[in-house]
Amino acid sequence: MATLKLTIFKAKVLKDGKHKIRVAVCHKRETSYIVTNIIIDSESQFKNGQIVKRPDASILNMKLRNLLNEYQERLDSIKNQSIYSSSQLKNILLRYNETQGECSFQAVSSSYEEELKENGSYRYAEMMERNKRYFTEFTKGDFLLEDITPEVINGYSKFLRTKKEGR
Repeated sequence: MATLKLTIFKAKVLKDGKHKIRVAVCHKRETSYIVTNIIIDSESQFKNGQIVKRPDASILNMKLRNLLNEYQERLDSIKNQSIYSSSQLKNILLRYNETQGECSFQAVSSSYEEELKENGSYRYAEMMERNKRYFTEFTKGDFLLEDITPEVINGYSKFLRTKKEGR
């Protein structure tokens, strides 16, 4: 089960000595961090997950609490959290609003292919496009992400093996 908590990353001090507050996504003994836009002047202004010793501490803490609650709601809506790593969960949390309208396998795959191409990973994008084509052939049409289960993945794996043998 993944957990979220507010933290500062002491090794990532800004040039002016300030710190950005981060949301730590802890899962499977691994931690990934989501950087927020809230900055504190020193480590002493952050204690037990809250901002202290600042005149605007209550306002900033309220913003952080709301942000943490929003991420927690997103995290709670993820089915089968156990199949993801900490960094994958972090990416899902960050992309949550982008993918709300795009909850089909083809829509998300196409979006990811475009991102890969923008980053110059053309060969990987081609491989993803081929995989999207094969998966769509296996499912006989588009498929909602929430409907992908371990059984579907196992069936797709068998489909790929028989498809490779048939060539």
